[in-house]
Amino acid sequence: MPLSNLPGVSQQAVDTKSAEQGKDRPDGAQRNSPYNMQAKEIVQQALDHYSNGDLSEAKILLASARKIDPGHIGTFEIEAQLSYDMGDQKNYLQSLRAIRAASPHDSEKQSAIGTLFFQAGQTQEGISCLLRAIELKPYDEDYALKLAAFYEQTGRSDEANQVLLRALHTTPGSRRLPIALGRICEANEQWSQASIYYAMVVNHFPKNHVWRKCHARCLYYSGNYKAAFEQFAICRKNDPESLSLSEMITFGDAALRIGDLEQAQHLFDDVSAAHQHQLIHVEILRGLCAINRGQNISAKTIINTARTKWPDDPTLLQVAALIPSE
Repeated sequence: MPLSNLPGVSQQAVDTKSAEQGKDRPDGAQRNSPYNMQAKEIVQQALDHYSNGDLSEAKILLASARKIDPGHIGTFEIEAQLSYDMGDQKNYLQSLRAIRAASPHDSEKQSAIGTLFFQAGQTQEGISCLLRAIELKPYDEDYALKLAAFYEQTGRSDEANQVLLRALHTTPGSRRLPIALGRICEANEQWSQASIYYAMVVNHFPKNHVWRKCHARCLYYSGNYKAAFEQFAICRKNDPESLSLSEMITFGDAALRIGDLEQAQHLFDDVSAAHQHQLIHVEILRGLCAINRGQNISAKTIINTARTKWPDDPTLLQVAALIPSE
């Protein structure tokens, strides 16, 4: 159901909120007028026909209710549902626009209508609704997250980033906004910036290895190998199974880059054993670590074993040539 996330669609659509009607109409007392009550009865009949599958009759009754009380929002909501079910895209969008116009001060409804516009391919109208929801409730981060997702899905990452940054300034203690910002920056390979946001997330969730690994990965790609090594080390210490193959290799490479050859070889040895010496680049790294540590016999064994599987690999030949002669 396309309107399932729209407040008021169902039986409750007949009984709209008094406070909202008071804001949205010049005279809030109108909702208790005979016209409003008559429209409400007809809308209820329309709902009954809709529930019984008689969509055409329901639509006729709704049109009648709207003539009696043009501002009755329940007619717009149910008519939107009917138009969707009948495949009437034009009237569906018209109904959404009517709901939006009738609820200018309802942030929840503006957000829900924005989602429906976006799903219907009306991107700009969806964005406008979300902007209005944010304007009404700037401290509700849900609206900013949803709008940022809209922007992301349409390839407008910079605008998504700006929306989230403004929201973070408004609600600096948020736990979800730094995650969203980190993901956007990571997707755009803005590694240093992403690492800053993930550091905020790690502060909120110090025992969550998922976010710590994201932090470590972004530190690595930003060139901060020492910090990346430390974050990976915390993950592995707290949960030895938490690192994936690629993360173990990145962890080992970070150790190499900061000159911790012993730790690097230990990590690559673990990867090699776990994957039965089937990863040529890991065997090459193991050999290089052994050579640089002066463990020539171990290096020779590693490289010779690898060459039985990949006898013609040029990199293995180059590494073999680095091993000092006895």
